[in-house]
Amino acid sequence: MTILFAGFINTFFVFVYQQNTCYQECKTVAEQQLDASVRDYALQFIGLGVAVFAAGYLQMCLWMIAGERQANRLRSLYYSAILRQDITFFDTVSTGDVTTRISGDISLFQEGISEKVGQILQYAATFCGGFIIGFIKGWKLTLVLCAVFPLMAAAGGFMASALSKGTSEGQDAYAAAGSVAEQVFSGIRTVTAFGGQKREIERYTEQLRRAYNFGKRKACVNGAGLGVLTFIMLGCYGLAFWYGSILIVNHETTGPEILNVFFAVFIGAFSIGNAAPHFTAVSNSMGAAAKLFEVIDRVPIIDSTSSNGQILQKSSSQGRIEFKNVSFHYPTRPDVQILKNFNLIIEPGQTVALVGSSGSGKSTIISLLERFYDPINGSILLDGVDIKDINIKSLRRQIGLVGQEPVLFAESIKVNIGWGGDPMAPAPNLSDIIDACKKSNAHDFIDELPKKYDTVVGEKGSLLSGGQKQRIAIARALIKDPRILLLDEATSALDTESERLVQEALDKAATNRTSIIIAHRLSTIKHADKIVVMKKGEIVEIGQHDELIAKQGVYFGLVRAQELETKKTEKKTVDDDDDNDELSSSSNEDTSVIIDEKKHKLHLRKMSTKGSTIKSIKTDEEIIKEETEKKLLQKMPLARVFRLCKPEYGLMFIGCIGAAVNGSVTPLFSLVFSSILDDFSRTDQLDELQKSANFWSMCFALLAVVSFLANFAQLSMFMLSGERLTKRLRKLTFEALMRQEIAYFDDEKNGTGVLTSKLAVDATKVEGLSGGLMGTVIQNLCSLTLGFGLAFGFGWKLTLVILAASPAVVIAGFLEMRAMTGFGSKTRAAYEGTGQIVQQSVSNMRTIAALTREETFKNTYQDALKEPHKIAIKGSLLSSFGFGTSQGILYFIWSLAFWYGSKLVETGEYDLQRMLRVMFAVVFTAVSLGQMSTFAPDIAKAKVAALSIFEILDRKSLINPTDNEGKDRPAPVLGDSSFHSVHFKYPARPNVPILRGLDLSIYSGKTIALVGSSGSGKSTVISLLLRFYDADSGEIEVEGVNVKQWNLEYLRTNMALVGQEPVLFDLTIEQNIAYGKEGCTREEIEEAAKEANIHNFITSLPDGYDTRVGEKGTQLSGGQKQRVAIARALIRSPKILLLDEATSALDSESEKVVQNALNKASKGRTTLTIAHRLSTIQNADLILVCKKGKIVESGKHFDLINQKGLYYELVNKQTLIKKND
Repeated sequence: MTILFAGFINTFFVFVYQQNTCYQECKTVAEQQLDASVRDYALQFIGLGVAVFAAGYLQMCLWMIAGERQANRLRSLYYSAILRQDITFFDTVSTGDVTTRISGDISLFQEGISEKVGQILQYAATFCGGFIIGFIKGWKLTLVLCAVFPLMAAAGGFMASALSKGTSEGQDAYAAAGSVAEQVFSGIRTVTAFGGQKREIERYTEQLRRAYNFGKRKACVNGAGLGVLTFIMLGCYGLAFWYGSILIVNHETTGPEILNVFFAVFIGAFSIGNAAPHFTAVSNSMGAAAKLFEVIDRVPIIDSTSSNGQILQKSSSQGRIEFKNVSFHYPTRPDVQILKNFNLIIEPGQTVALVGSSGSGKSTIISLLERFYDPINGSILLDGVDIKDINIKSLRRQIGLVGQEPVLFAESIKVNIGWGGDPMAPAPNLSDIIDACKKSNAHDFIDELPKKYDTVVGEKGSLLSGGQKQRIAIARALIKDPRILLLDEATSALDTESERLVQEALDKAATNRTSIIIAHRLSTIKHADKIVVMKKGEIVEIGQHDELIAKQGVYFGLVRAQELETKKTEKKTVDDDDDNDELSSSSNEDTSVIIDEKKHKLHLRKMSTKGSTIKSIKTDEEIIKEETEKKLLQKMPLARVFRLCKPEYGLMFIGCIGAAVNGSVTPLFSLVFSSILDDFSRTDQLDELQKSANFWSMCFALLAVVSFLANFAQLSMFMLSGERLTKRLRKLTFEALMRQEIAYFDDEKNGTGVLTSKLAVDATKVEGLSGGLMGTVIQNLCSLTLGFGLAFGFGWKLTLVILAASPAVVIAGFLEMRAMTGFGSKTRAAYEGTGQIVQQSVSNMRTIAALTREETFKNTYQDALKEPHKIAIKGSLLSSFGFGTSQGILYFIWSLAFWYGSKLVETGEYDLQRMLRVMFAVVFTAVSLGQMSTFAPDIAKAKVAALSIFEILDRKSLINPTDNEGKDRPAPVLGDSSFHSVHFKYPARPNVPILRGLDLSIYSGKTIALVGSSGSGKSTVISLLLRFYDADSGEIEVEGVNVKQWNLEYLRTNMALVGQEPVLFDLTIEQNIAYGKEGCTREEIEEAAKEANIHNFITSLPDGYDTRVGEKGTQLSGGQKQRVAIARALIRSPKILLLDEATSALDSESEKVVQNALNKASKGRTTLTIAHRLSTIQNADLILVCKKGKIVESGKHFDLINQKGLYYELVNKQTLIKKND
């Protein structure tokens, strides 16, 4: 191309020379020669354009298709390899790691083996060709130019390094701010209950300050770095033409040859720079491939794809299990022994229960039996055969497993249950599925659903309640009629009513099968044939329920911890009687709970609970997409955005001046460039040529200095103003969110993921309007204005002709951009769908392995890949057309411009200088026009982001914790509270009434307990008392004052909440406890910890109170977290202590410790407690029984038993030891 371009220019030089030195007859010949030469070169340019288009299309298309096919094959190979891995592999690899690899790493792999390789080869050929032409046409000038390139490389390298470091540090700071926001939004009830809004705003702002400091440095480096690069580049142009003029004067070369060398060397040199990102892509691809093939090549010890081992026949399998001297530790924790010489025989058809504290090895036994792991020593026998000698899938097909948190997949109920069937047998039909559901007590509620068995359960069964999920999981386990049934904590997280339904289903399921049951709720296993009591990996007791009770050993102690008193004791003080007269009527009769040993029918009732309300649940991405589409139709709030930028007006003014000057550099460059080319044509006036060349070379140097200053002013000032605006917008948005009521966060449109994403992304997009984007728009507008002004000023005809072809350049540039960005949004969206399959399967690998459904998921994934693969191939064929067109179209435009320019020069209407000035002014300015087309998507995104932010800033909170002006601060606060005819529905579920005329009184200094099934409104009472929500009607009063009239901050200061799943923040233990009281001392923290029974544990840790608890307290056990949460509550010295299921998820040992802490905490203060385990509230001063949003029974424990109502039924279900009258 450079040779043809130089040939074109040389044709004009020859014509000008002939025009200046020939007579009239000679001029006619010169015109004919010019016409013939231009036509010849134009045809060569067109031919070259066609060849470049064809080569570009084939290059891009074939490389993209090859890359897509290899990536598709690798996806399938990697996913298959993941499915065959043993559970040990998943203990060390997170779900996020696998999903990132199969999406991110395979994308990196694909980038490095597809079109990027073609472009590297293209740029390598350009580099070699450019320098070969340069050295052939003018080796001296080529050597001079080569001497400057190391300087450019050094400047570019330094800037890239500094920017990379600054960007990384800034992103880390923003990630830390995002982590704070995520913790706050996911634990918003805790933040609100403890009045932590101001502290969280400060914590968030501190991270923003860090990010801003890094941003300031990055702005200066960016401005200076790009300024230096443009300075060197423009200075290099001046050097090239100055030295070229010397070579012309010395008759060592010609003007066109200098132009040829100049373009050839510069295009060759810049091709290396253009190839650099592609080399990075190849390097990243190699790194990604190494990680992927490491998994593909890994052969697991327990290989689910292996065909080795004995195949078990269901008809001959009996289900006798024997553990012989089994010792085990988890591969990830080799120093922690789990089982020690464990021996146990389970006869066919027996139901064996495993009990003991957390960590005693109960769940490990189930994992070993499923052969998720192999014992370190000893063996496990099934019907006398070592399970290692049994085919792994055949073994698992004999076993049905139901876990504590049952895993359902985002499919219909029918598919979920059907997947429990034997994959090697015919798929279960609907009749089989219905039979299994009847056995699991699930059929009735499924039959009441609108779509019945075709109802989609949502991700992880999120559209069903806990009890419903459990019963479907039981049906799934039963559908293959397993010889062995394993039940791991199958009812622990359920309320009494749900537990009753599930327990009967389990009792049915265990009939005529070998069953192993693990339970913390001992009431669920009292009828087992054999109860095995474990401690630290060993059996300490074994026998039936009554035998173990009679022994009064470890099991008896566990039972006593959970036992309900069913008879009044004689010990009772006068004070107790006096204190409690007003709370309940007492009776002197002794009452026994008579346990009905007979199985009785439990009728299913449809309950409208939060979990069981079927509703559409959208992903964060779907919600954000919907919002974006709505906001695109609204007006851009540009004026308001610029009002927000008022503190940065000074910086923006300097940036605007820099951008305007910067935009003028390109048209002025075209002017200088065309002028010096014209001078090179005057070879008959060498002295004049030398002077002109020196002048224009100095102009290049001047442009270099101006460009440096303009780039520095534009980039650094706009980036700095953008960083300031980003910081301010994020802070304002976070502060506005901290003012919102809890109902706002209940709305699916305001989920944790959505809000965190808005905070992270929206401010940055809005910043573009006042930052880099604004500067670039001003720069390009100035470039367009001056460039086309010069072009029209010098020659409007040629300008119009070239502009007529410019839309083709713009369209080609757009098509090329589509090609370079790969496969487009449709392909990405389609592949994101396959990523969901991967995430779902990897996070639930134990369930898939237990169901032996690896092949099912493999086939599902491969089917899901077909559509995106088709879209990608089609996209390759279409986008490659854009790439080829963008590569070839310029040659057509150059040929048109030179041809029409030659006509104008030929007729004498233009001289050579005028033609070159018009041509280069239009061509260089057209680049700016092409760039302008890329701003539209950024501006649209900025508009959506601005509207989203202003929507949050403008929203008035319905319950604003900061709006306390004129509100009451009653004193003293003792804890007297009351609800009068309170009706309430959650704003997120307006069709589901929760409280229906609730009346209750809470007396100061007393412990009040709320009991009842899920959905009866117990937790709602606590939420209304804390004023998370306002009642729809009725009155809620504390100390005789309506809670709406209280100073909200003061109201919550007098209360403290401990929930079922306490939210701890990623801070130290000391900071988490101190969260309960701002400005507390270390002594107060330690005193609160002692009251919560956690001080000794904390001091035993290496870092003591400075130990970080991890995200959501993951570094602590459930019991430890609960006690830290209790300490956090106690440090407030609350007048009202609110306990919401504070021990329900704990094992007996942890529960005992935590319950002691709660009992100690309740002394001397008003306490409202919610519990499913009735043993924890039997000593309450008043027990209120909730049902359907009303109090249906009230009294003390024994009074309610006497009434033989709903409370009596609940007690009956949880009683462990039979009492005799």
